[in-house]
Amino acid sequence: MLKSRWKHWWPHRRGDVFALASIVFFFVAFFPQVLFGDRFIITGDAYFHSHPLRTVAWNMIRSGELPQWTPYVLAGYPLLSMSQVAIGYPFTWGYLFLPGLWAEQVYVLAPYLLSPIFTYAYVREIGRSRLAALLAGLAFGFGGMMCGFISNSGILTNSLLWTPLVLLFIDRVQRRSIAHCLPRATLAYALAVLAGHPQSYVYAGVLIAAYGFYLSICPATRLNEDAMLSWRRWRPLIVALASMVLAAGIAAFQLFESLRVAHRSIRSEITYQRFSEGSFSFKEALLSIGAPLYHYVDTSTFLAPIALLFAVACLVLYSRRDRSDSRSLFWIITALVSFVLLLGSNTPLSRVAYLIPVLKQFRVPSRHTFEWTLAVSILAAYGWDRTRSLVRGSKKLQTRNILAAVALAVLAIGIGFFWWRLASAPAQPHPTIFTNLHEGAYWLWKLGFTIVIVFLVVWCFIKLPSSRAQSALLGTAILIACFVEPAVSIWCWWGGRLSLHSARLQMVSPTTRLLQQFPAVQNRVYTRTELFAEEFGAQPRLESPNLHALHGLHNIAGMEPLILERFSRALGNIGPDSVTPLPGFPDNDDIFSARSHVLDLLNTTHVVSFVNLRPFLDQLIYRDRVGISSKDLGVVVGPGQSVKLTGSGHAVNGLAIVSSLANSVGIAQGTPVARVYVTMNDSKVEQYSLRAGIDTAEWAHDRPDVKTVIQHQNAAVYESRPGDEANSFAANRYYTRVALADQQSIAQVEIENISQGASLALWHLTLYDSTAGYSCPIIKFNRSEFWQTIYSQESVEVLQNTRAQPRAWLVA
Repeated sequence: MLKSRWKHWWPHRRGDVFALASIVFFFVAFFPQVLFGDRFIITGDAYFHSHPLRTVAWNMIRSGELPQWTPYVLAGYPLLSMSQVAIGYPFTWGYLFLPGLWAEQVYVLAPYLLSPIFTYAYVREIGRSRLAALLAGLAFGFGGMMCGFISNSGILTNSLLWTPLVLLFIDRVQRRSIAHCLPRATLAYALAVLAGHPQSYVYAGVLIAAYGFYLSICPATRLNEDAMLSWRRWRPLIVALASMVLAAGIAAFQLFESLRVAHRSIRSEITYQRFSEGSFSFKEALLSIGAPLYHYVDTSTFLAPIALLFAVACLVLYSRRDRSDSRSLFWIITALVSFVLLLGSNTPLSRVAYLIPVLKQFRVPSRHTFEWTLAVSILAAYGWDRTRSLVRGSKKLQTRNILAAVALAVLAIGIGFFWWRLASAPAQPHPTIFTNLHEGAYWLWKLGFTIVIVFLVVWCFIKLPSSRAQSALLGTAILIACFVEPAVSIWCWWGGRLSLHSARLQMVSPTTRLLQQFPAVQNRVYTRTELFAEEFGAQPRLESPNLHALHGLHNIAGMEPLILERFSRALGNIGPDSVTPLPGFPDNDDIFSARSHVLDLLNTTHVVSFVNLRPFLDQLIYRDRVGISSKDLGVVVGPGQSVKLTGSGHAVNGLAIVSSLANSVGIAQGTPVARVYVTMNDSKVEQYSLRAGIDTAEWAHDRPDVKTVIQHQNAAVYESRPGDEANSFAANRYYTRVALADQQSIAQVEIENISQGASLALWHLTLYDSTAGYSCPIIKFNRSEFWQTIYSQESVEVLQNTRAQPRAWLVA
């Protein structure tokens, strides 16, 4: 019986098996450094957010404890109910039996294998050929959304990968029963919700509902054209809506609790400005289709050129009334609408989207590349089949034609290899471009590669008869066409250059080892550092907030997109990383002042940060081997006033000051305008002076009406900026260096304005060691005497709070 079924099944499904095997081969070839090497692609959010929380949760489950709450982040965190931890999602269950890094790696990699397979299955369901389905699967699975710059977090991609599978069962219900299709569609969408990224499964849900509605009013074929009010006709919409409702019930344990948190979080209301952050301009969206390595937001609009060409062919043929399948119109509309939506604030439609209650909660419109890449991939499948049906191939299989096709395939592989080699050369420092290959050269390589691939496909269409040889060569062309450019981009991003060795991911910083000496239940820490500050350092100097959970420390910091609004406000209106201020709010160190008791009441006994409580090390601009911060200090000291500034735990021998005066026209050359008091760590105080015309000068010194009457000269100019809108004069800032009498570590610097009527603006101050080449920018001194430095090395400090209170429950 089994043998006879196999004989019946194999001839019909052999081609599908080979196509799916090709997808598996493609996946393995795409990630060899991960599957066979010692590199992990779980940097970014996957490592700093998801991995620590899931490790804690599954350790609790292994020990027989329900992971409802953990004290390790945000002064207490509800693990089970927070959707992005995704405890109910099967691809996180690897934490039960795999090392944590590998469990997270499986979670991140799963979409690159499953999304092409599910897209292939859907395209086969709607009657497309195997090669067309293979093209659609690889184009979407390795397109600009699924292979975007932030896709290695796995958060978006795991929610999106189930969409084609839901669409498959919505489509199938036109031919099969609801009892067959609804449970399967529900399971697939429930997995999308359990994966935990609301924006992704809401976008997917809108697409699913639209598809069900479209199939109900415009059946795919005439065979499905029942009466408009018949039950059978509306089954696609019924399955679409019912599957989402049932999926919400399955995921209710995390879905509704996360909604409660969202209403109390900093995301409860989003302004239109925040909503439209991450919009593509029209020009950037077009360029991103062709050169995603240079033009992207956090995703790109990229699709393999061969997929774009066949999608255009579908559009052209549809316009010529080739409308045998109404689904193609749905995907044409989806592609157009999604492209407009990803332009965000650059189109009026964005304002309309902002009025929709659920959609208005999700920022970064560029993520509509999901619908764009899926729609165009499916249109490419239609275009492939319709083009192939119009082209008459040769009637005879000739060896020379096969050899020519093989030669073209080898040429395409060769071009792709050298293109990859050039793009993967070490890049010059740049904040967003991670290749040393000039964009113009990139386009030339792409043009040459695309011409060869197109010529190969056309050659196979025309010169080869329909045969296994033709199918094999066309399949090879599709694999090469969809592989090379995504491989180039991903290698320059998180697949190669920004991936890390396992040994690096398991390193523990000296500051964490220091803090582990204190009992965690009596000593909370505050990791006041930018989330990715130490991501690529050879040896981390400190851990980012969530990583402390891996080492047993209780932290009041943590990464959580739905951080509570009142908690954010208490820590100085901070954002999801619990450190960086929300947009529109200034840096705020008031929680370290004597009048603030926030950290005291939270039992925060230690703070870890970069020097001077900075969340990150300032980018330095060097002058005379002294590093000056690129960020303005912007402190103005009025007449008779003084300001205290931080010191340096490192021994220094000089102080660099960038400053300017205002209202100082009457101050004579060489007149002292300020005193500088430098307090050493041994309490010794050294005093220096700032003099008009020598160390500093009037900011508008070069303005014509000032220049004729001012009584002091220009000092050494550090930089000049336009003094007015017409740029009629230069606004100057002045640079001076003070050589200290002794080389010591500095406790504090104080500057007093002793002029009669001039204001002194302090723009940059740096303590430096001229012999060792060390520079330490200093800032306004805000912390109270209750904070004592117990560790200071390599620009990292650990401060102890002598006023911290015992831990207690605070009930609102």
